[in-house]
Amino acid sequence: MKYYLQNIDQRLPLTFLLALSLIVSACGINPVTKKREFQFVSEAQEISIGTQNYSPTRQSQGGDYVLDPELTAYIQSVGNKLAAVSDRKLPYEFNLLNDSVPNAWAMPGGKIAFNRGLLYELNSEAELAAVMGHELVHAAARHGAQGMERGVLLQGAMIAVGIGAQNTDYANLIVGSAQTGAQLVNSKYGRDAESESDLYGMQYMKKAGYDPSAAVTLQETFVRLSADRKSNFIEGLFASHPPSQARVDANKETLKQVGAGGEWGKEIYAKKTAKLRATQGAYKAYDDAVKALSEKNIDKAKSLINQAIAG
Repeated sequence: MKYYLQNIDQRLPLTFLLALSLIVSACGINPVTKKREFQFVSEAQEISIGTQNYSPTRQSQGGDYVLDPELTAYIQSVGNKLAAVSDRKLPYEFNLLNDSVPNAWAMPGGKIAFNRGLLYELNSEAELAAVMGHELVHAAARHGAQGMERGVLLQGAMIAVGIGAQNTDYANLIVGSAQTGAQLVNSKYGRDAESESDLYGMQYMKKAGYDPSAAVTLQETFVRLSADRKSNFIEGLFASHPPSQARVDANKETLKQVGAGGEWGKEIYAKKTAKLRATQGAYKAYDDAVKALSEKNIDKAKSLINQAIAG
């Protein structure tokens, strides 16, 4: 027993001292909220992580949508307008993915992607800017980095307990739980991060010349779709960005502060997405074919593929 306690004494203090040194030295000012916060993932690390993961993640989610370069350029132009008014200058990138699931996401360092499927559900450039501004704030306000920091701290705490448990099955379980916990923490943004992205995203919209009212109407649409439990939204955007009436109400309050008025861009959005919308039926048939194949309904899958090819 004495030897066991000595072992703990020898190993735990080093872990706690390392954690304490991180807490004492790693404080900074959030570039968007201007609040003082715990930080130990540097901007250089954010950019490096985003750069390393951006391309393979895009590839794993359908790859870039290359059939309409003009549409991709349009998406990037809207993103660049918002990036120009951001509180944080990062090497922002914006890409369109060939994925039917309505979704958009941001990586640390300003790497942002939109799924083709989301564009079908939007009706104006202002609504596009509302989603884009929201994602841009996730990157600018370090939300991804904050998730990584929480994950590292959770792993550190669990590993410390694992060390205390020596080489037992319990220690292995604790370390495994730390890894799982970190993944769960990073799987979606918390309520505070979502609120910040809504708030500052609307401010960026206004500064970029868009009507922030679009963020209110879009969130109202998302709440209705969520109530209907539209499956493709449930597995996509709503999984990481759950809509709620509380978010609608908060956006309405923000609108009172920033003021309505600005561009909606309904005509230009319709024009830029016309080619994409013309192929929506073919993609729907393809997606249904993939589902039929997964259910081992070969004849149905063949029929749907032929339908998709015919356009």
